[in-house]
Amino acid sequence: MSKVKIAMMGCFRSGTNFAKTILEQNYNCEVKNNVFGWKHGLLPIISADSNAQYHFDYEKAFFITKNPFSFLSSLFKYHLSVKRNLIAPNEFKQFIRTKIIVFDQGQANSPQLRFNNPIDFWTMMNWNYASKTDFVHIRYEWLVENPEVIIERAAGKMGLERISTNFITPQKEVKRINDAETTKSLEDYQTTVDFDKGRYLKHGYMTDFDSDDVRFVLSQLDDELLDKLGYVELVENLTA
Repeated sequence: MSKVKIAMMGCFRSGTNFAKTILEQNYNCEVKNNVFGWKHGLLPIISADSNAQYHFDYEKAFFITKNPFSFLSSLFKYHLSVKRNLIAPNEFKQFIRTKIIVFDQGQANSPQLRFNNPIDFWTMMNWNYASKTDFVHIRYEWLVENPEVIIERAAGKMGLERISTNFITPQKEVKRINDAETTKSLEDYQTTVDFDKGRYLKHGYMTDFDSDDVRFVLSQLDDELLDKLGYVELVENLTA
């Protein structure tokens, strides 16, 4: 039986490779990174009379999100350690409050996206993804806490067939995986670095934020999007 082609979207550091690993290791599917141009980019709007054709090679699709606080923490660490694809300050307080430029460093003349701050980035990207009603939404925090339950629910919505007898979940940090790589066993997907689940299960990322930071983030969030993504209760608990 041929593998189901799954399109995947998500912001930087939102858990795309983690979700890809679990889906491909447990279900008869092939998760594709760049079906719509770039998995970390916006879904395009193509007019009916455009020379471009609105035809993309996929059968099902999902997007994955982190809650805004864990996203900001992860994105800042990515910015400092990887030093790719972002133009932004290197100090956390400035980082969350200042404009951010996003681009694909793999392209010599990549177009750029400009956002007022990383919260604006989180809002615009996830609003765009959530607007596609045929996309399945996966919340990263839920996936880390209950991987089999959450991925089984998503797989059911996408009509995927289970192939593993014992559910396979990465115990190490996963690699950044592109579509050209050959991945078969779990070892092909993960690094040798232990995965710190506690950072998400116990919300350790909140130590990055002082009270002023929390107030600023809350002032920038879109309540309608928080509700749409199912983060209202979590954000209230994190900031109580």
